[in-house]
Amino acid sequence: MITPDPTLFSFRLYSSQEIVVTAWTFIGLVGNALFTARVLIQWIASEKQRRSIAPVTFWWTSLAATLIMVFYSIQRLEVAFLLGYTINIVAYVRNLMLASPGLRPRHVVAYALSAVVFVTGAVFVVRFGREALALTAPGHAAAGHGGWLYLGLAGNLIFNTRFLLQWIYSERKKASVLPLWFWVWSLVGQMLCLVYALILHDLVFILGFIFNGIPIGRNIMLCLRHAEATAESH
Repeated sequence: MITPDPTLFSFRLYSSQEIVVTAWTFIGLVGNALFTARVLIQWIASEKQRRSIAPVTFWWTSLAATLIMVFYSIQRLEVAFLLGYTINIVAYVRNLMLASPGLRPRHVVAYALSAVVFVTGAVFVVRFGREALALTAPGHAAAGHGGWLYLGLAGNLIFNTRFLLQWIYSERKKASVLPLWFWVWSLVGQMLCLVYALILHDLVFILGFIFNGIPIGRNIMLCLRHAEATAESH
């Protein structure tokens, strides 16, 4: 880690794994809470419409949560998760524009947030990326776990490229949409990231990925039901 992070308390997840809660853990939990909030916003909106949709508030909440989690990942020297947050910021901003084309002043705020996140992430990768990937960074939670970092990178690659692919798909549709394949891709990446989070013993990442599985599964069901209803109407 980059700055001192005193331990507040700790507990065992199970016999061989101890979860340590620090001041930075609470900061990470705030970011995680925002990611959870965006999932709930999207889930509730989708249930009302009986199909998978992404309201404007989903993208604004994503931007705020990403900003916090970038700094949390930097503190943890966790390049696997940071790369995902840095990549996704571009897709979030573009989806925000597609979802609300008439709100140009707010787009300036979105641009500013994305610039901060992208530049910060890039600086971290250049400065600490080699050290983190070598699994020798002081305080790096994955140190000694060998190939587990690459599992984390693979999971984050899958989990986070979903928004880049969704962005391309939305550009073609001229609207911000979340198709069925987006949720299936999300589920695969989520499972891999959860395994890596457990290896890290990181409460923030563990809670985030455990919860994500529920709305992802529900959105898959909504997409399938909507496709069936559309087919029957034709």
